Order: sequence, then C-alpha cells, then structure tokens
Amino acid sequence: MPVDWVEVGKKWQEAWKQAGVWEAEPDGRPKFYLTVAYPYVSGPMHLGHARTYLIPDVIARYKRMKGFNVLFPMAYHFTGTPIVGVAKRVKNRDPQTISMLRGFGVKEEELKNFEDPMYFANYWARVSELGYRKGMELLGLSIDWRREFTTVDPHYKKFITWQYHKLWERGLIVRGKHPVKWCPSCRNPVTDHDLLEGEGVEILDFTLIKYRQGDLVFPAATLRPETIFGLTNLWLSPTARYVVALVDGEKWVVSEQAVEKLREQGKEVRVEAPYQPEFGSEVEVPLTGKRVPILPADFVDPNSCTGVVGSVPAHAPYDYVALKDLERDPIWGELAGRLTPISLIELPGYGEAPAVEVVKRMGIENQRDPKLEEATREVYREEFAKGRMRDWTGEYGGLPVSQAKVRVREDLLENGNGAVMYEFSSLPVICRCGSPCLVKVVEDQWFLNYADPKWKELALAAFSQMKLIPPETRAQYEFTVNWLREWPCTRKIGLGTPAPWTEGWIIESLSDSTIYMAYYTISHLLRQVEAEKLDDEVFDFIFQGRGEAEELGKRKGISPDLLEKMRREFEYWYPLDYRISAYELISNHLTFFVFHHSLLFPDRLPRGILSLGMVMLEGKKMSSSKGWLVTIPEAVKRYGPDGVRLYLLSGTEPWQDFNWREKEASSIIGHLNRFVSLVETSLSLPGEEETDIDRWLLSRFQKLVRKTEEAMENFETRRALQLSFFEAMREVERYLERGGSGKALREVVGDWLKLLSPFIPHLCEELWSKMGRGLLCQQKWPQPKDELLNQEVETMEDYLESVLEDAKEIAQVLGRKPKLVCLYVAAGWKKEVARKALQTADFKELMRTATEKGAPKEEAAAFIQKIQKEIREMKELGQVLHLSEEEYLRRNLEYLRRKLGAEVKVYSEEDPEKYDPIGRGAKALPLRPAIYLE
Repeated sequence: MPVDWVEVGKKWQEAWKQAGVWEAEPDGRPKFYLTVAYPYVSGPMHLGHARTYLIPDVIARYKRMKGFNVLFPMAYHFTGTPIVGVAKRVKNRDPQTISMLRGFGVKEEELKNFEDPMYFANYWARVSELGYRKGMELLGLSIDWRREFTTVDPHYKKFITWQYHKLWERGLIVRGKHPVKWCPSCRNPVTDHDLLEGEGVEILDFTLIKYRQGDLVFPAATLRPETIFGLTNLWLSPTARYVVALVDGEKWVVSEQAVEKLREQGKEVRVEAPYQPEFGSEVEVPLTGKRVPILPADFVDPNSCTGVVGSVPAHAPYDYVALKDLERDPIWGELAGRLTPISLIELPGYGEAPAVEVVKRMGIENQRDPKLEEATREVYREEFAKGRMRDWTGEYGGLPVSQAKVRVREDLLENGNGAVMYEFSSLPVICRCGSPCLVKVVEDQWFLNYADPKWKELALAAFSQMKLIPPETRAQYEFTVNWLREWPCTRKIGLGTPAPWTEGWIIESLSDSTIYMAYYTISHLLRQVEAEKLDDEVFDFIFQGRGEAEELGKRKGISPDLLEKMRREFEYWYPLDYRISAYELISNHLTFFVFHHSLLFPDRLPRGILSLGMVMLEGKKMSSSKGWLVTIPEAVKRYGPDGVRLYLLSGTEPWQDFNWREKEASSIIGHLNRFVSLVETSLSLPGEEETDIDRWLLSRFQKLVRKTEEAMENFETRRALQLSFFEAMREVERYLERGGSGKALREVVGDWLKLLSPFIPHLCEELWSKMGRGLLCQQKWPQPKDELLNQEVETMEDYLESVLEDAKEIAQVLGRKPKLVCLYVAAGWKKEVARKALQTADFKELMRTATEKGAPKEEAAAFIQKIQKEIREMKELGQVLHLSEEEYLRRNLEYLRRKLGAEVKVYSEEDPEKYDPIGRGAKALPLRPAIYLE
C-alpha cells in the first residue's frame, strides 16, 4: 500500500507538538545550544531557505539522541528598509511587485493590507501558508517555538538598546565622513540585506588622474595609478552621453551618470554643456608631459566612475584587446596601429608586456571574451605581488609595484593632478526599492568602529578559541577582522530599534542581529514582564550578574524569582555552542557576531561556527522577487517532508553549494519506497537461524554505526546520510539476496531507524511505531557493538562477490552468456607460500616452504615472483587463508548459479578428476580462483 507522505508528516508533527519534545528547559544533562540565522521575512520561504534550517535541525536531533539537552530556537528579522521598500512598491502598485504577490496567492482585496510594512512582514513570518513558520513546521523542524520573537518586538528593542548603551560607553560608536552604499531614492545607506542585486560588492577607492586638453580635464579612474607611465591613449565610449561640468572650479569631461556620483561624494558640480567626444584629439599626461590620443572603445561603461578610462595595453588585457580590435576599424585603425604597448613593470617569469603575453596564451580574440576577466586578475595579481618599476620611470624606478602605487597616487594628489572617487567593485547594485545605488560620502553618519585596534584584538582572540567549519574559513575570518573599518550602523528610515544615543536614527539590520542568541535564552520569560520595565539594570543582572534579584525586583516591579530564573537560563545555555549561517555572511554578520560577543560576553564566547553553501534551482540562485523558486508547500506536496529533507541533505556537505534539479529530486520517492519495503520485510521475516550472511550483516552494520557517528560529529551530514541510508540499503538488499534468514535484519532495524531519525524523522517514527516502542526521537543514539564485528566473515563475503565479478567480466569479454562456469581454487602449497610471504620476502625461504609441500620447482619459482608483487593487496585476506575456499564456494553454489545464470562447478587445482579442458586450473591463486567458461 503506497505511503501518504504528507499525512505521515502531519501525524508525527502533531505528536511531537503534543508531547512538547522540542521545548528545552535547563536540567542536569549536558546542554547543546545552536542557532541559525533568523530569516529576513520579505517574501515566502523557499527551498534555498529550507536547507539552511534543515542542517541545524539534523544536528539538533542527533545531539538530543546523544543525550544532550538541546536548544534550537527561531525568530524573524523585520529590521531595515527592504520590507518598507516593498510595502511602498505595493502602495505605488508597482506591476512586478503586485504580480509577485498575486502569484503567491494574495487576493485582490488583501493587497491594500500589504502597504503596511508590519502586516507585510508578519504575513510572511507567521500567517501565510507559504511563510516561514508554516514552512518550518511542514518540514518538521525541531524548534522550541515558545522562544519565537521579531526584531521589532518592544522587549527586543529594549535588549538592543541595552547593547548599544554598552557600545556607546566603550566609545565604539563614532560619527564621521565615510563612503557608503547609498540608495538615492530611500536617501539611506544600504547594506547587503537591503539589495536586490549586488550582494558582496565592495566599495573601491579609485584615483582620478587628470589628463588635460586646454582648459578641459579628462579625469580617468584607475586602481593602478603607477601605470600612468605606460599610458598610450584615453578611451571614451562612442555611444555614451558626456557633459562638461564645473567640478571644484575645473572643467571636467565626464559621463552624465557620473554627475550625481561626484555630487554625492562631496564635490561641487555644475553641468555647463553637453560634450561630443573629439576622437583623435590629444591630451597631456601628468608626470610625463607626453601627449596621447582619445580613442573610442565599446567596453567603456559610462555608469562606472567617470566614464573616462586610461589605456595601458602592456599591463591591462582589456586595453590591449581593445587596441587590437580598433586596428581593424576603417577610421581609427591606422592611428591605433601606431600605438605600441609601453612596458613599465618588470615581472619575473613574463616578457616585456605581461598583458600581451597572457592574452595570447589564453587565446583571447575580442573584447567580449569572458576570459578577459581571468587574464586581468592574473596580470594585476602577479604584478602587484612580484612586479618592480622599470628604471626609466625615474624616481619610482626599482620600487615594488605595491609601493609605487601609493607613491604615485600621493604625488598626483599633492600636485593637483589627481583626485579621489569611490565606486563599486562591480555593477549594478540595486536597492530592494528598485533604484540603482551609488557610493555616497556621508558627513554625519554613525558608525560602529570595527577599526578600533583593541576591539580587533578581542575578536581575533575569540576566533582563535573557536572551531570553524570548514577549517579553511579561518583565514577569511581573520582577513575580515583586519580589513573591517567603520561600519554604518544607523538608518534614517526603516523598521527597527531607535538609536538610543541620538534622535532620528534607527539601528540597521546587520547591527541589531549580533547577540540575539543571548536573547533567545530568556525571550519566552520576558513576555511575563512589561517592556517598559526593562532597562539596562535588568539586562545587566540577567547577562552580567550585577546586582541582587530581590532588591532589583522591588525597584522595577518584577518578580525576583523571575529575574533569578532568567539569570539561570542564560547561565545554563550560554555560551552558544554553534552558530550556523551562510558562507557569504563571513565578511559581515558572522564576523560582527564574534566582535560583539568578544566585548559583551568575554567569558562566554561562542564555541564554533558552521558556514553554509548556497542553494540554487536548476543552476540559478533562487529569488522571491524574480519568481525563481520552489515554495515549501509545493515541494512537500510533491515529495513529502522527508523526501524534501532527503534530497536537500544527501547532495552535498553543508558548506558546499547545492543545486536542486527537479529531474533528480523526482527519483527520491523511489528511494524512500525502497527503504520502507526493506524495513517492512525485516519485520515479516520469521527465520531464527544465524548463518554466515547474518553474521556479515551484523558486522557491517556496526561499522556503519561508527562511521555515521564520526560523520555527524564533524557535521558531515551528507556523508552520514550516504552511509546510514544509501549504503545501508545496499547492504540490506545484499543480505536478502543472499538468503538471509531475517534474524540479523530484525536485530539491526531498530538501530537503523535511529540512525536515520535526524534525517527522515516522520517516516522513521511511522515505522518505529509498528514496533510499539514510543517516540523514536526520544531514543538513545545507537552504539556499535564490537563483539559483533567479524572481519573473517566480511572478507569471505567480499571474496565471493569478487569471484562473481571476475566471472561476469570474462563472460563480457567473450561476448556470450556461459552455460558452464568452472572455478578452480589454488593448490594447498600456494596458500602455505602466500601465508609465509605475509611474514617474509626471503625468496629462498619461500622456495623451501613450497618444495616441502611438494610443489614443482619451476612452478613454485614463478608463483613466488607473482605473489611477492601482489602480497600488499592480500594483507587483509591473510587472516582467512586458513579457510577452505572450496568448501565456502560449494556452500554458496546456489547463489552463484542464480547470479551467473549457469551451471557452476568448483574444483581444487590439485583434483586429478577436475574438468579443465584448457588447463586453467594452474592459473589459480590463493583467494583468486581461476575461471573457465563454456
């Protein structure tokens, strides 16, 4: 009878809820506390989110079965501008946003409600069937829902206020001028959480080099000012619109798009007139005084910096390729052909012009070749690391490129031939409100001062004590700590906690989510207190043990017993054992999290971080706004909660990216049906006899238990699932095919369900219930029973399978199905020599053993030479050389005949009556029978 996967899921989710099995209270057991990044609720929960929350769920379930008291809580992130932005788009009836909501089942009469940011956020958090609470429940996550909160709850705002009072007291909140990602529509700084596109993009500090033509200045942006000595020409876009603008008293030629950027970076800009590029005209190069032409290039992006680009073809692959392309132009080809790359950097291992060399080596032929990016990275990386300025560059000659870059920039700025401009490392960068972002230098922004050297020391010391998974992320964390400077921590608009040290500002989303793990420990108890009563003294008592509960409680109107209980909860659960979040958050959230803990909880530092890879759908990143996703109800309807869990968890390890492919996912129900069939078979087999294959299964299963536990301890959830599900099924199927009586299978099936309970808990509970043993999730994790290990029986079973495979391979080579298969086991003297060869490599001693057993000398010598080459492979088999191969094969004749579909006869090589028409028997080796087919 087919399983109704959805109904099985609902049944056991309700059973767990009624039993309250996920509600964690302090007790005498060792604790394990893990958290995962709470979701930003700007749309429905999809499969990308599902894997993020399934991995900690598997770990939590495993740790409970290992005897730990586990806390796995959840909350919702409402803070910031994205939710406000999308609600605004609903109010403005933005077609894409309205279409998205309708596509997710929002009715016409409900749309008005979504203009309210709080309604919008709460809908996706708790109300919608496509939202996060319902999605997590559908997947069976083992969350303590009593601790649920949002980041705009009054109690949480009081907690964040306490945090920022502490930071203010330590002088770590500063005000100043700083370049930030800026949305000109929202009039707000933005961070990655606020973006539709451009997550992870950095702000780069460009040098503008002023090339002059009469009273006009052509400011070309570069990250490599030292290459000015190799300039051959300027590039302008032939299709972009340029203007002449008065910038700080100079007439600059820039793209139209650059005007607002320059203004937002503190420059006085007044547009005077449009500018039509005069290609072929010349400009003067500062520092060198030479004149170079202005030429057209399609690769110039008017949205990037000023839209003016300097050309250094010897050291910039894009410039070299653009110049070669232009040589084919009927108008500009002749002029371009006269421009020769100028080498200004000496680079070991490369010729005069590294860019030219790399372009030719990679076979790049035009400006549209994607390999140009790779070529550019190679040249820039190698020249910065190993290059030196050539002697002809004057005072810069002999300097490493890394030093020359700084010196040339300083000189250009000092003599008025340079300026500074900030730009993104890649474009576009789009705010969630839909507007393109730019870099703005803000004057009165509030920052968290991550540049503070003492704070950096605390953070690095904290990281040094932590377990980081995967280990290679340690270098990324340390780099981020050292790289971080001031971080804009406030916004003018959006949801969140008002900055307590000033009016009119709200703490932004990556700055109010650094220590909420501590808040979880008491969130369910704080509801018993009016938010107005929560101040710094209350949180000082709970988190730092300052004051006395009795006296504090009387003054604040809070039960002293409740205060004591909250203090005990915090002390029991903290420190956090593991933080789990996305790999891409290493450069901000995860590092911030450690910075803040190092300052506020120096004696209760987090113990570890697990970084997660991304989930893609058919090779593309999932996106609610673009409609490229699969919702949780949709996936569960197709595959059931355990089908979704099995597929998401079995593909890659947590820190690796995962690609959901519908074609692959559709096969998952077949695997689950196989599993159900095997378990039900185990419960129906009546046999009591213990045969070799029973002993084999018992032995193999103990190893699977041990290996699965090792994988789980390392958070290798994919490996654990591959072992406990797929490999275990293959072993059970082999057992049944070999005619196992059922005795061993009945012995292991209970532990098998325990191993799989963290991964496919609903189905395992259903099957466990047929054994009448209570809730499976509350059982102890199985322990391997060493007394059941039996390497001898495992080796002989492997031997039997290798004989089968050899026979099948020979049949395949012959190209016909055999009617008769003859197996010849090695002569007794060969086994004696093999056993001796495991102890010594002395040829004479091995010959003596052979001749004493009656072996012909020539045959013995040839055998010894062969066995000495192969003896390494036989070391595991040495322990079974004493067994009779002939007897073992005869005992399994029926199995061999069934698998080979032919008559099978077994002979000893020494049997004078054997059927051996072509003398194959003499080729037999110990544990490798000779085979004859006809």
